[in-house]
Amino acid sequence: MSTENIEQQVKLYGQPLSERFNTVVQAYGITQRRLAEVLGLSAPMLSQLNSGRRIKIGNPAVYERLVMLEQRIGTPDIEETLSAVEASQPVLSTTQIQAGIHSETNAVAALAHVVPQRELEAALDLLGDTAPTLAKVVRLAVREAQNQQAASAREDARR
Repeated sequence: MSTENIEQQVKLYGQPLSERFNTVVQAYGITQRRLAEVLGLSAPMLSQLNSGRRIKIGNPAVYERLVMLEQRIGTPDIEETLSAVEASQPVLSTTQIQAGIHSETNAVAALAHVVPQRELEAALDLLGDTAPTLAKVVRLAVREAQNQQAASAREDARR
């Protein structure tokens, strides 16, 4: 496993994908190959994500299916659940996106980490009121970048 890639997965998904995949595999009593089918991934891609050779799930629908499986752990009819999730075509709605940005999220933290604070502030100015949901995400990222900078300054002062 690539330690750096696994750390990136933790930032993006809250924990390594291998842990999330293993939880689902054990809870449903399925193989990794079956998990790949349900998620809509190839078995080699699942393996690469599982081992940390790849950092992120490229297709949002695949991630949403993983979340659906996690949320339905413990349902009595496992095969019905697996079939329903496999057949689903999840798409994030504006409401779901807005609900997810009321507090600091992994995506906000990642954005703050990757994009320089000045760039985020310039983007916020350009967005204005034309894209309020995106502006809210960028505003949170600016705050997160400020927090990261303050934490770094405190750490430097301690040394």
